[in-house]
Amino acid sequence: MNILVLSLENPCSLKSGAGRYLKNQLELLKDDIMFTVCTLRPEESCFENSDGAWKTIEIPLKFGACASFEDALAEMNFQMIKKVLEFTGRFDLIHANDDVTAPAAVYLKHALQLPLISTIHGLESDRKKAAGEKAHPYRMLFERLILKESRRVIVLSSMMKQAIKEKSSQAAENVQIIPNPCRKTKTAKKQLKAVPYLFSYGRFVPEKGFFRLLRTFKELAMLQPDLELVIAGEGPLKSEYEKEAKTLGIERRVTILPFICDQERESWLAYSEMAAFPSAYEPFGIAVQESMTAGVPVATGKNGGWNDFVIDRVTGFRVDFENPCQAARTLDDLLRGEAIRRKVKQTGKAFILQLHNPEKIRKLFLERVYTPSF
Repeated sequence: MNILVLSLENPCSLKSGAGRYLKNQLELLKDDIMFTVCTLRPEESCFENSDGAWKTIEIPLKFGACASFEDALAEMNFQMIKKVLEFTGRFDLIHANDDVTAPAAVYLKHALQLPLISTIHGLESDRKKAAGEKAHPYRMLFERLILKESRRVIVLSSMMKQAIKEKSSQAAENVQIIPNPCRKTKTAKKQLKAVPYLFSYGRFVPEKGFFRLLRTFKELAMLQPDLELVIAGEGPLKSEYEKEAKTLGIERRVTILPFICDQERESWLAYSEMAAFPSAYEPFGIAVQESMTAGVPVATGKNGGWNDFVIDRVTGFRVDFENPCQAARTLDDLLRGEAIRRKVKQTGKAFILQLHNPEKIRKLFLERVYTPSF
């Protein structure tokens, strides 16, 4: 089976969970499916696909040169249509990796007369609502379009399945939950900070809740005088987080890092006391999954896609990050309770490795998504 994948994020140049999920999917199914990914050309040289697990059709578009993100998406979708129609290969179906490729996916579906599958990593309407903002009308159109036109919809969690059901009864009938596969890491770990610290990472955008985490840490710092906070990621709010840390008077105990590679992430995780994730909107939680796989106790917000695998005080800890004082007291108790953290991290690691076993997820793709019925 030959599948055309449309993706904003190049699987050779990862920046978010959507890209990481796609790369894992491509590698997991490389012996079963032939993938061609139409995506943006990375700004730096890419060596991630040296074994030829997939082909690429790359678009030389720089988002920063466009007037707005929506303008960039419009140009990307136009270029995707143009590049695919010029391509000489034959495809059996189209797979849209998130709704940002909806216009190209739907146009090509009809032009090439191919079935369309989509993976929905999150809904822009819900994401903006969690951040206290309004979604752009253009993005709302993408959301409605992809749900209407997709024969099958893949989501990563029960939370997302319910969200799709509320948006479209038609799409709800075709939803399949396929989580991100866990991968054991074998990278060498290096201690990067000598003092105890909490670690968190993700995109620097409003819905990830890092302002909440900084305010929680201000309260926690008074209860844990030797503790520090390390946050890593990439996005438009990095300077705002640095300003907030100064305003709160905790800048000397907070380290805010740019985007880090897998090996650096593994090192920061390995020596952390806990990993904390305060997101206001999290459709799955790949960072939480990765932390559990690394054997690190996780503290998450009350609601998110992680509810499928973070069981309070069994595989992880649920914390009310909307209340900084209460969250700080909870984290302080956990940091003082070494026995419960050790038990939970051991249970959590074993649970996540079994639940999201790669071979199990490979079978889900082959039996429920890429079936001969297409």
